[in-house]
Amino acid sequence: MKPRVNYIDNLRTVNVSLLIIYHLALAYNSWGEANYIFFEEVNPIASVVVFMSPWFMPLMFLLAGVSASFSLEKRSYSAFIKERFKRLGIPLIFGVIIINPILSFIADKTHNGYDGGYFEHYSVYFTKFTDLTGYDGGFTLGHFWFIAVLIIISCIGCGVIKVIDSAIKSNRLAMLIINCTLIILAIALFDVTLFGKRIPTYLCVYLLGYYLFSKQDFIESLVSLRWLFIVGFVLFSTVNVILFVYIKDYELLNNICNYTSFATEIPVLICLGKTHLDYANTISRYCSKLSYVFYIVHFPIVVLCQYFISLTGVGSIYNFVLSLVASTILTCGACCIIDKNKITRILFGLKK
Repeated sequence: MKPRVNYIDNLRTVNVSLLIIYHLALAYNSWGEANYIFFEEVNPIASVVVFMSPWFMPLMFLLAGVSASFSLEKRSYSAFIKERFKRLGIPLIFGVIIINPILSFIADKTHNGYDGGYFEHYSVYFTKFTDLTGYDGGFTLGHFWFIAVLIIISCIGCGVIKVIDSAIKSNRLAMLIINCTLIILAIALFDVTLFGKRIPTYLCVYLLGYYLFSKQDFIESLVSLRWLFIVGFVLFSTVNVILFVYIKDYELLNNICNYTSFATEIPVLICLGKTHLDYANTISRYCSKLSYVFYIVHFPIVVLCQYFISLTGVGSIYNFVLSLVASTILTCGACCIIDKNKITRILFGLKK
């Protein structure tokens, strides 16, 4: 069996922790997205979202694919899928019923002036089905879309992996062709969406994580070329932000920069993880264990902090800074509390 690759766990922890600043920044976007709470357009803060958007979620699916390659070494396909439903399905159901109503309630209050109570709003949440964003106070998957899509991709991925492994076994040339095809498809399908999400690209990067990025000889090759990827990423990501946030023109060039940012940043982050995050200690293992719990609880905490701090009358910039500090502390505290209780551990998909 492959030895544990610590930088994959640590990279997931770092990536998930960036969600707080990402979702805080959405409240200041300059492209008209309502979000669950919105203050005003602040281009420097909105730039954070544009900078992260091309690569953030693809990296999450790629890391899930790498983890699947380790998981399937010690369990069957059916056992793997059963484990995915247990560890992801329960939090998905719990989150949609209990956590997401918080987001829709705040959205209804701030966007529509809803003046009813929180529990009264359940009658709105479970009967109002519109665009499923929840920005209008209606039903939403919220940030749990990632968990729902990960379950689907894990099931589809198992089927694809089983067929490929049965058909080509250890044929290196065939695997090279498959990996090259997946890379091309991941980039070519980047703007193809299903239900508003880049599901075809997420499936491709999940499979790339399984077949390619789980191979340490390939990672070593990437590390040797890391400066080429870093220069490309910095250049194209910077131009992408400038074009989308500040100039708001040159759509074709903007799309090219967006695609290239996606294609270069994932290798950059994998290389940085390999060179700087390949370690394990008590703290890193604990954070890794709670990374999905962090993902689940951070968003409602972010929105609630922004809402209640806004009631004090502070300006948008002060709200951003105070919400960043408060959300980080409260999210970490909530994760620790959840980990201490048997029932909450089950509801949030933690292992025994």
